[in-house]
Amino acid sequence: MKDPRIRLGARGLAAILAFLIPGAGHFYQRRHLKGGIFAICILSTFLAGLVLGEGQPVYFQVIHTAEGGMVPAQLQSGRYQTERSLGYYVQVFVGIPAMPALVQTWRFRNPRNTPRTPEAPLTARFEGSVIGVGQDHRQHHRRIRGELRLESQRPATGTLTGTTRQGEAVRYALRGRPVLGKPVFGSPRQVVRCDLVPDESGVHGQVVGTIDRPFLDWFQAPRDHEELDRMHDRLSQKFDIACVFTWIAGLLNIMAIWDAFDGPAYGYGDEEESPGSTETD
Repeated sequence: MKDPRIRLGARGLAAILAFLIPGAGHFYQRRHLKGGIFAICILSTFLAGLVLGEGQPVYFQVIHTAEGGMVPAQLQSGRYQTERSLGYYVQVFVGIPAMPALVQTWRFRNPRNTPRTPEAPLTARFEGSVIGVGQDHRQHHRRIRGELRLESQRPATGTLTGTTRQGEAVRYALRGRPVLGKPVFGSPRQVVRCDLVPDESGVHGQVVGTIDRPFLDWFQAPRDHEELDRMHDRLSQKFDIACVFTWIAGLLNIMAIWDAFDGPAYGYGDEEESPGSTETD
């Protein structure tokens, strides 16, 4: 039977508080020791998963790229195929720390979240490629890291300066209509494309790469399988372990929610009788 010495108060409210913030329901019931244990253990486990997975193990939706993978999901407009992340149905029991995924899914589905031309001058760290064709019809492909500057919008003008993998310093002039990937997307890197101004050797083509995306626009936002593949490639087994940590945190809080609602599993009056004790009338 339940221990009558433990006052659960409004059990429904306690359960809701325990769901929103691990341990909060127990603090409401003045069960401070248990509330502290639940809060520290569950939140630290969840946070450890986020840190180990570079902030990306928690997401509600996965986006499929176009057939053939020719168009990145970040540059797709209109409808797209999606699927739910089954792991999120466990992660969500951590409460508020996992709720941004639902907000980000709503932001991602907003019709205004589409590929666009930058509306203001842009300066950002760039990683990607310059893909061009010369007068000899030979393809030129260079991997570059550097700085992308877009100084005007209509028509766009700008520059890309940086270094190649071989350490060669390069500078390209940009023009045309640059395109940025969806503002809200589950990747810290935002896709960017822009045309090149033909250089002295007659090479013309495109700059294709990524720039930094603001934290609030990628954290717990929907992502595609390509982004998940990149995470696995960079972090290897660490990403899987990070996901498991967040799942464990959600499962632990299910038990905490039940404890806040219904009290300890064993309470006063559940003690086993000691050997040799006799029943009395």
